[in-house]
Amino acid sequence: MGGLSYLDLEGPKILAFCGKGGVGKTTCASSTALHFAKRGFKTLLISSDPTPSLSDILEVNVRGNITPINYYKNLNAIELDYDLVVKRWKEKFGQEVYEVLSSFLPVGKEIIDYVAGAPGIDEEFALSYVLDIYESNDYDIIVWDTAPAGGTLSLIKLQDKFYRHLGEAAKLYVKVRKAVEMLTKGRARRNPLDIIASWEKLAERVLNMLRDKRTHAIIVTIPEALGVHQTERVFKELEAFGMHVSKILVNYVVTEDVCVCDFHRQRASMQRDYLNILRDRYEKEPGLAILSQLPREVRGIKAIKRVEELLF
Repeated sequence: MGGLSYLDLEGPKILAFCGKGGVGKTTCASSTALHFAKRGFKTLLISSDPTPSLSDILEVNVRGNITPINYYKNLNAIELDYDLVVKRWKEKFGQEVYEVLSSFLPVGKEIIDYVAGAPGIDEEFALSYVLDIYESNDYDIIVWDTAPAGGTLSLIKLQDKFYRHLGEAAKLYVKVRKAVEMLTKGRARRNPLDIIASWEKLAERVLNMLRDKRTHAIIVTIPEALGVHQTERVFKELEAFGMHVSKILVNYVVTEDVCVCDFHRQRASMQRDYLNILRDRYEKEPGLAILSQLPREVRGIKAIKRVEELLF
């Protein structure tokens, strides 16, 4: 079964590893980042999983800051620290949020902390963070270990909805502008319409990044009923949104030659049924890659290199 060696390298690229929690996304993403770094491509490995394990797998503390991985000079990594993400969000957007809201309502700057604590703000800013790196062209490859499938899909949908609603917000502001200006005269430092327009443009750039032909989604799954069902849902939703799914990667596969005991024979038989379903649905398009279950945990450079060899 083919691995990931089909990947071409025309221009800056994002490889987004998607899937439910616990299927080995971080391991596969780390091994892929190592693969490209070994071949001389300047590579950034980024994890936006709210319960990250990247530092543990690399055995290097990459939480909160882009950190060089010393064993490969072309490889940097970062595990997003969500407390730091919220802090950066307030630094980047807090004043703008205050200026827009204070143009409508008699609020103080404490509103910034209130909005910063809203559900989804940290994940929303994570997309903006990836966009900044993407547009900087500082890296040839960005390997992105995304949040578990439900969170990733919700975030993408939120971004799309946010983009559309910003246009409506601008129209609404125009309709009530005279009344608002009379009530809040002199309170806002900038025209809220300009701020809303800049947010709309930012949301559009994020959507364009996700839908760009150089952005590839790789769905990591397992040969079990839940994995098969979730793969189908994620695949359909990513395609409907306009993202390019490049591969379905089936992880933790037990091969029949591993052991002849009854436990492993039954498990291999169970997995074979689900593998056949996955082959029927995805072997031709977008293609299937198989990764056998390893006898030991994947932790440290030697283990990551072993997975890289199996994948590529």
